Amino acid sequence: MTDQKPLFKAPYDIKDVSALFLIVAFVLILAAVFGNNLFGLFQDSFNFGSIPRN
Repeated sequence: MTDQKPLFKAPYDIKDVSALFLIVAFVLILAAVFGNNLFGLFQDSFNFGSIPRN
C-alpha cells in the first residue's frame, strides 16, 4: 500500500464553491424578503384580533 491517496484532498475548486454559495445565498435572501412582504400583506388583509360579537 505505497500509493495511498491523501485523506483530505479538495475535490472542488474553491471558486466554484464560492460562486455556488453566493448564488444560493442571494436566492435565499430574495425569498426571505419577498416572503416577509407577502406575509405582511396577508396580515394587513385579515384582522386577527377581532372577535365577532352578536
